[in-house]
Amino acid sequence: MRQGPCRAAGIALALALGGGAQADTLRLPSGVAAQPLPPVWDEDMSVIRLRYVVERLSEPSSLYAAGSERVFDDMQWLCETQARRLFDADTDPRDEGWTGAVVTLMDREVEFGITDMDAIQLFEWFTFTMDGCEIALGDIHD
Repeated sequence: MRQGPCRAAGIALALALGGGAQADTLRLPSGVAAQPLPPVWDEDMSVIRLRYVVERLSEPSSLYAAGSERVFDDMQWLCETQARRLFDADTDPRDEGWTGAVVTLMDREVEFGITDMDAIQLFEWFTFTMDGCEIALGDIHD
């Protein structure tokens, strides 16, 4: 069981975000607006699940319609910037037992662990490295 400053920071952030309430909107590198949801500290998988609502995700006029690379770039940016904010500046998440992050973009808020067949949800799995976040190619997670 992980404890210490990173766990306290995560709990404080979750409380600051008010449960399922949406916090300030983030402007992603692509220009897309994303509203963060509280992170989910998945101790079973040793990952932090970073979840964001992107309301126009499914629209043909979305900035993402032009190419999936924008989606990946935004997800990687979220992992590298937002996951690190959950820890003290001098703390490596790996030293606290966290191997990576799963970034989720969704067109509407969906409760974690619940299936909503009408919602669009995009997921990407990243591992933490010394340089930031790298896509977890070749890793298969159940």
